[in-house]
Amino acid sequence: MNTHYLTTSRTNPQFYIFRQTFSENLDWQNYDLETVQQAAWQEFWELEGQELVEQKWHKRFPEYREQIEAVNSEEQALWRELWEKHVNSLNAKFWHILSCAFENYQTDLAKSFGQQVTFGDVEEGFENLNVSEKERKKKKKSKKLIEKVDDDTLSGVNDSFLDFNEEEQLQLLGLPTSFGSRGRKKLEKLKKDTDSSSNTEEEENLIMENESANQLHGVQKGLISKKKQRKLNKIKNLSAKMPDFMRDENHSKMIKYWMKRFSLFSRFDQGIRLDRESWFSVTPEKIAKQTSRRLACDLIVDAFCGCGGNAIQFANTCGRVIAIDIDAEKLSMAKHNACIYGVSHKIEFIHADFLQFAVSTKLRPDMVFLSPPWGGPDYQKQSTFDIERNLLPVGATHLMKLARHLSSKVGFFLPRNSNMSQVIALSGPGGQCEVEHNYLDTRMVALTAYYGEGLVKAK
Repeated sequence: MNTHYLTTSRTNPQFYIFRQTFSENLDWQNYDLETVQQAAWQEFWELEGQELVEQKWHKRFPEYREQIEAVNSEEQALWRELWEKHVNSLNAKFWHILSCAFENYQTDLAKSFGQQVTFGDVEEGFENLNVSEKERKKKKKSKKLIEKVDDDTLSGVNDSFLDFNEEEQLQLLGLPTSFGSRGRKKLEKLKKDTDSSSNTEEEENLIMENESANQLHGVQKGLISKKKQRKLNKIKNLSAKMPDFMRDENHSKMIKYWMKRFSLFSRFDQGIRLDRESWFSVTPEKIAKQTSRRLACDLIVDAFCGCGGNAIQFANTCGRVIAIDIDAEKLSMAKHNACIYGVSHKIEFIHADFLQFAVSTKLRPDMVFLSPPWGGPDYQKQSTFDIERNLLPVGATHLMKLARHLSSKVGFFLPRNSNMSQVIALSGPGGQCEVEHNYLDTRMVALTAYYGEGLVKAK
């Protein structure tokens, strides 16, 4: 089984959720994973699939809305046919990404239960490539075959024109600017070009294999220097926009967080504030939105508010939000960020230690959300994250006990490599939990576990 990485969709990555209900006696190895995959596809489509298709359509044909009403029936039929091809093409692309994410999910799930995952012989994947012995040994030692898929390749030839301005798009695609016989001919030509440029899945795979081979060949021949220089220049330009504390650190470590800023907050450029720790710990906006939908209620407590990523989304689905954090500076940033999203009036920010707050307050919320610190980005280096020993400030069992003192319904945001047996054990004897594995494109970002009757969908 390969590990697939899609690395180009940093601004608006596609969000896939693989969800299962677990109990202590569940035989997860015999679980119906096909049902999980189909449910993930349906949920993706309901949440954002249709919207993505329409966005890409109107970006490709910006004049469509104005001109569609003025065309005759024959030209409308051509547009409808073109729309159907557009939808089918994007469906294939989205399904391909989900399928890659699902393969990763099966691997991640096995690891979370402590199951040893073995990959095929790495050399087998490179037997037809011109790879040096040194590179071959390096790949074999890593025991990891990474398929780097370029977003433009996945999109097919049809998406390549998006790099051109509107006038160039019209020239390249024969997009109709006037209607009648001339407009019909251009539409028919566009339809024909669309047909001829569509690749089968087998052809797409061949293209990706050839590109990978060419890239490796280029590295071996020393022909990559210009590309490397362009990449360095790009990083330099991006670094100039980064906050001072991020530039003071290793660029290769911090640049990836900066490039993902709009997936963390879609309104980042409107003045979002984050300190160093928050760059590593903030919940990506799409995941925070999903969690807020699941935990919608009248009153919710966000026990570890941080810079407000979750609290802001809770304010959109809950009547009132109690946002708690022990760090006054983070709480100030959270309030500022909530103002940017126009929801600060629905959030009560409390400067307190949740460990003390939970045992002293008379507040009884409908839901409690736990997103405690994971100990920084080094958590990724662990093959399996022990949520009893490594969560801060205390272990998961203690945090769950405090949360249940306030409410029986709890959401728990945890590292992607958490020990699944420990996650299930938090349900208590005879209990169940529902776990969402959150993927942005093909990368698993984190998992969210839900506990409590009425919140967990019993199986």
